[in-house]
Amino acid sequence: MLGDRNLRDIIEKTFDRLYQDLDVKIDKANPDQIHAIEASLCMRLAYYERRDPLPADNITKMSILLSHGMRKALNNAHGEYKMDSLALQVDADMIIADEFVVRFEVVPELPEVPHPRHMLYLNACLFALGKQDGFLIYMTGDGKTAEFSITKSNKMFEEIVRRARVLSTLLKENKVPIVEPSDLCLNCKYYSRCYAREKLKEGSGDLLDDLFGKLKGK
Repeated sequence: MLGDRNLRDIIEKTFDRLYQDLDVKIDKANPDQIHAIEASLCMRLAYYERRDPLPADNITKMSILLSHGMRKALNNAHGEYKMDSLALQVDADMIIADEFVVRFEVVPELPEVPHPRHMLYLNACLFALGKQDGFLIYMTGDGKTAEFSITKSNKMFEEIVRRARVLSTLLKENKVPIVEPSDLCLNCKYYSRCYAREKLKEGSGDLLDDLFGKLKGK
């Protein structure tokens, strides 16, 4: 305790305020505006974040603070690509020499190849900002980096536009998107809404004994 105030509560409220200030700004009430972050990630996650959100846990908040805190120090560029009534929005971290778009991703381990969702997002930035080439730079907490270059791709852009249109339509119709299984599911705060699970008692061999007993009897 610090006087009559709880130090932990003070710290958590400070983190909450910083998290709100740094998180990607999305007009959640307007289904005709879809951010490329939403379209490149899981659509069900994006839907729940707009329609029935759960509060972010401390791990997510710290990740946002690390990645977006770094981005706030850069010369961010906001862009928008309009398609009829739909607008696809992007936020690039840097534009170098008025030619190359740069996107940073903070990761626990450097990847050998760029993740498809990151490539989809950076490619959307190229279209929205009218550039031809971009760089995807991965960084770890201890300062290691890995860089990848991408060139504007119509095929990738068609995919993110398709996903943006689907998400926009489902938001208007209040229909939950289908499950999109991926590695992101394991740490997603909406895991229980997508997958039913029950943890069996640890150390119990009854299930395995029964299963293998039946297999042996065949």
